[in-house]
Amino acid sequence: MRAAVPLLALLLAGSALAQDEIYQGPSILSRNPSTTGERGGKLIDFRFYGEVTGIYDDGLTPVSVDSSGQVLNPGGQFGVETGFGVIGTRLWKHDKVSLDYHGYYRHYTQNSFYDGTDHYLNFDWDHMLSRHVTLSTTLMAGSLSQSTGAFSYVPLRNTDFFGAPSNELFDNRTTFAQPAMTLVWQKTRRLSFSFGGDGYLVRRRSAALAGMNGYRGRVDMAYRFTKTQTVSASYSYTEFDFQRTFGNASLHSVALGYGYGLGRNWDFSTQLGASRVQTSGLNVITLDPAIAAIVGQSTTTTAFFQTSWIPLLDARLTRRFEHSSLAFDYFIGMSPGNGVYLASRQHTAAATYNYVATKRATLAATFGYSDLSSLGQNIGKYNNYQGGAGFTYRLIGAVHFELRYDRRHYSTQNNLYKKDENRATFGLAFSPGDAPLPIW
Repeated sequence: MRAAVPLLALLLAGSALAQDEIYQGPSILSRNPSTTGERGGKLIDFRFYGEVTGIYDDGLTPVSVDSSGQVLNPGGQFGVETGFGVIGTRLWKHDKVSLDYHGYYRHYTQNSFYDGTDHYLNFDWDHMLSRHVTLSTTLMAGSLSQSTGAFSYVPLRNTDFFGAPSNELFDNRTTFAQPAMTLVWQKTRRLSFSFGGDGYLVRRRSAALAGMNGYRGRVDMAYRFTKTQTVSASYSYTEFDFQRTFGNASLHSVALGYGYGLGRNWDFSTQLGASRVQTSGLNVITLDPAIAAIVGQSTTTTAFFQTSWIPLLDARLTRRFEHSSLAFDYFIGMSPGNGVYLASRQHTAAATYNYVATKRATLAATFGYSDLSSLGQNIGKYNNYQGGAGFTYRLIGAVHFELRYDRRHYSTQNNLYKKDENRATFGLAFSPGDAPLPIW
């Protein structure tokens, strides 16, 4: 929190020249287009809020088992949660700064073991170095103790944010960070090039779960052949190194992209390509009964190394209305997994809706599906369904009422293990300003 104070002071210093951007054409997925500081399809000025809510969590999953060897289920838990956040975007002549921060502390009345804090930060800074060169810096970081609803309120639809732990199996403390930098050179009015890199770090508190270090280098070329249409070609190299277990992965990815936009209302972007993936790790195999009888054990652990080709497909459709936005995302590609499933083929589909009504109410809903299939481990398939909806209403002055519900269902080993998690929150928030409170 102390480190955030100078940053917020810097963001609020100076005068903004405008809050509406000039239309720059359809987005290019290989350049990590961001929606940080945006709600309801529009940029918003900086907005602070604090809140106190009652919470109910059902289906929390710690990394532990009961006396019968089953995953521990603590049952429904009631508690209270306090939070603070700031969101928004500020524009200057040569700079654009966007910030989305959420911090929470929760306490359960009957089981303080699950008390904890959550922090999430998404920071973007675009600086125009010259008329034709722009440098973009992004930092996504956080520390989360729960898996339900962790990213439902966050405008995080970039499926190549490998550092975001969005498919967790357990409610376990996870700390993560992903800094990124991209340099865009606008050679002509139509032709542009970008060069960028990312770093990944994920640490999970439980010694039973793997962490991850990684990095990526990427380059692309884009050609805008009409005002509303852009084509692109990209290449990236990515490396993952897993912690607390033997294993790593490296992949070369190539893709062709197409973007179509019609003013500020419609935006469609897609990439189609493939990744050559080399993975190594450990696998548990069952021994032949005759061998098991001699060595006295039924399984053994072996190392594997394999090369695979997996398809790469990334598509996004966004529709912006006067007071709302609707987005659809679809992705097939590579994932570093969730600490149990390591290097995996990932399939993701999601829909998100945000509505900012008049000067009092906001409404948002999201639904998503994802699955993981390990490229080397014999542990079956992971499936995850997650959805949520929320509502805020300004009661009087700066006081707002909040209501939200999230649900998650996931299964592993081809439905051998199934789990449901539910979370409900309701309470009051304080946020100065004339506009309704867009907390997610």
